Amino acid sequence: ADVHAYEYEDGPSPDTDNVAFDLTRNHSSPWNSFILSFLLREFQARCVQEAWPIKKNDDYIEEALHERYKRLRTLWKNARPKLTAKGLMETPAEQEARLVEENLLQGKESRQATRRRNVGIKYSRRKAILDHIVATKSEVPDDDLRSWQWLQRLINSLGEHGMSSEESSVENGIENVLRVKRMEWRRNIDKELDIIDLQQILDKDIF
Repeated sequence: ADVHAYEYEDGPSPDTDNVAFDLTRNHSSPWNSFILSFLLREFQARCVQEAWPIKKNDDYIEEALHERYKRLRTLWKNARPKLTAKGLMETPAEQEARLVEENLLQGKESRQATRRRNVGIKYSRRKAILDHIVATKSEVPDDDLRSWQWLQRLINSLGEHGMSSEESSVENGIENVLRVKRMEWRRNIDKELDIIDLQQILDKDIF
């Protein structure tokens, strides 16, 4: 009623002391535009008052607010009851079960993305360490040069997808636990990989 009165009947503007979006509409509706403009002014005013070291222009903040609103509206839409396969509206229990399943799926996808990033970082770091060591030992041939060259070939052969990753899970709904996820097709080379990783600690000024 307040939204309709503001947009069509010259009613009062949104209450800035109790901000409430009209989630049935996008960010460009008159009601939501008013609120987002208010939040933009408040953000920039606080930036000046608290002398923040980094200041963003209005266009940047406005775009960020629009993106946040879109995410909020998506969450709100997903939380609303949906039609089941039988064409009936979800019961509260069915709605809760769907939201829990969606949350678990989203968490799994997030963990998989994190593992992929971690694996890429591991491979790049190990490759850089071995390239440096082999190049340095090749200048003045050392007794263990062949061993390091073998490790270098091993890492290059395994590639990024041959690195193990930390697999996270939730224990008791509270604590995230990281476990090493081993490649079933790859023999145990933990000792060899530990030798490479140790170099990063020993020569931290270089790596």
